Amino acid sequence: MKFDLKRLNTLDRAIIGGALVAFIAGFLPWWGASAGLFDVSVKGWSAGFTAWAGTLLLTLAGVFQLLRRSGMSLPELPFGPSVIAAGVAALGLLLVVIRWLSLPSYNGIGVGTRYGMWVALIAGVVETAAAVVAMRTSGEPLPWKPAGEA
Repeated sequence: MKFDLKRLNTLDRAIIGGALVAFIAGFLPWWGASAGLFDVSVKGWSAGFTAWAGTLLLTLAGVFQLLRRSGMSLPELPFGPSVIAAGVAALGLLLVVIRWLSLPSYNGIGVGTRYGMWVALIAGVVETAAAVVAMRTSGEPLPWKPAGEA
């Protein structure tokens, strides 16, 4: 069976595109320190657990959405696939935000974010927003609502 990109709607493209951009952002500098002539940067995959785990979860949400839309048979899940994609993307974004808010500080040395973290944050927000909209429009039952409740 051949996969056709035309089968992806706008939300699917935003989720998958956000995942691809977040994955690439993992290879970019996320934070760094500068003192005088010295300037060092830390890439996303090396910036700590919350950075690489958040990036990985954002990537996995997009891969899951792509596999789902490609017609591949997926195992039976306790929640609907749209709920899973939105939850994984939201958790990934949360971890990236935690990394952003918990940057180290050193006395007398300027530590700050680099462009890779901003790229990852924007990609995560776009991906998560698209996944949540897709979840809400899918008609799947939500795990936190009792059966039969609208």
